[in-house]
Amino acid sequence: MRLSTLAQLLLLTSSTTVAWTTVPNNANTCRSLSQTTSLNASRGAKKWSRKKAWLEKRGFTEESEPLSATSSTNSSSETSSSSSSSGLCTVVGGGRIGSLLSSKGETILLKRGDTIDPDGSGPILLATRNDALDSIVDNCPPNRRKDLVFLQNGYLDTFLESKGLLDNTQALLYLSVPALGVEAVDGITSVNPEGLTASTGEWAQALSDRLGSLDLKCNVVGMEEYRPAMFEKLM
Repeated sequence: MRLSTLAQLLLLTSSTTVAWTTVPNNANTCRSLSQTTSLNASRGAKKWSRKKAWLEKRGFTEESEPLSATSSTNSSSETSSSSSSSGLCTVVGGGRIGSLLSSKGETILLKRGDTIDPDGSGPILLATRNDALDSIVDNCPPNRRKDLVFLQNGYLDTFLESKGLLDNTQALLYLSVPALGVEAVDGITSVNPEGLTASTGEWAQALSDRLGSLDLKCNVVGMEEYRPAMFEKLM
């Protein structure tokens, strides 16, 4: 049975995946993933209520119909483009978000026990839990740390500054992947038809292009626009 539109969008603020690790020496290019698992529908009533209120504040109700997400949106010319969805991309983490991101384009998917290739290139999308980041950064080859793209929820500035990575690409993901292999639900509403997902930094356009290839929207913005959005998502 298909989840109601609101029920799916209530998952938007949960965008992390299973534990990560660094990257295989013989990493295989991953082009698609078709594994499907059942949706775990168990949610605390308090969490449902809080997320529902957040969505309704932005104009989404039970009667609202989701808008069609057909392309990624570029809202800032200040953020540089380093790659596109057709370029090689490394994804760390094989959970729901990681599997989604690795399902289109040339991708190296890294799971537990893998190591990041020091001779590789392109963005490294970190689709992992926040508590895995310290180990990921420490084990990442120094020359590849600038390519790390942080997709986690929360305020990361203190952590990033301690690692010398404050200028790295970051993203706020407003999308839901109910289960592995299930079609993603985009964070678009009647109030925000351009979508709420945003990214800033060197690889922001590459991430936007990758999401665009999945029919998901992503706004490429400057840091001055990104920071207020980050704090809003924390509220």
